[in-house]
Amino acid sequence: MKSSDLLITCLLVTGVALGADLGAEESTRTSVLVGVPSGQSATSIDQSTIASSGDLALATDVWPLVGEARLKVLIWEVYDSALFTPSGHWQGDAPYRLSLRYLRNIPAAKLVEETEKAWRQQGRDHPRLNEWLALLGDLWPDITEADNLVFGLNASGDSAFWFNGSALGSIKDPDFGPLFGGIWLDPDTPRPELRAQLIGPPSELAQNSRR
Repeated sequence: MKSSDLLITCLLVTGVALGADLGAEESTRTSVLVGVPSGQSATSIDQSTIASSGDLALATDVWPLVGEARLKVLIWEVYDSALFTPSGHWQGDAPYRLSLRYLRNIPAAKLVEETEKAWRQQGRDHPRLNEWLALLGDLWPDITEADNLVFGLNASGDSAFWFNGSALGSIKDPDFGPLFGGIWLDPDTPRPELRAQLIGPPSELAQNSRR
């Protein structure tokens, strides 16, 4: 491989994940991942036991769009992101759905690696951080161009993932969801420009609540 080709490959691998330091196959895995207290092992149960709760239903088809943004790293387009909430406005908290439609192929292991890198950049530290990363590595499939990965967080703190419209599983740990979604939505996100487009201008309700 030529040195120029190697450089381009390295840039792509470094810059094509979930929006960590990026400034951003049909799955056959069928386990539900349940968060547990620190020091205990995570529990896997069959996907068929997922409750059909409305608040964890795939809501991007029925909730209003808050904002959308395309992540581009140098000359490469990585994904189109979109944020949905029940009101169509960003209030700074759950419930919400974050949709990522990828524009190139990305291995699942790279997604996990960049998730960890983003948390480190943001100074996140949690006793179950490594446990969550292991769960995500088991849960996520490799990404191919046009795949859609959706992350949902409900008001009670439960998180869920969908892949191309099908449920992947849920992580019932109230600490996980805000930290994961915060990669894109927290003020200290590695990609503030992307966040600004996703959350849009402050809603009138949010402005009034600050007065």
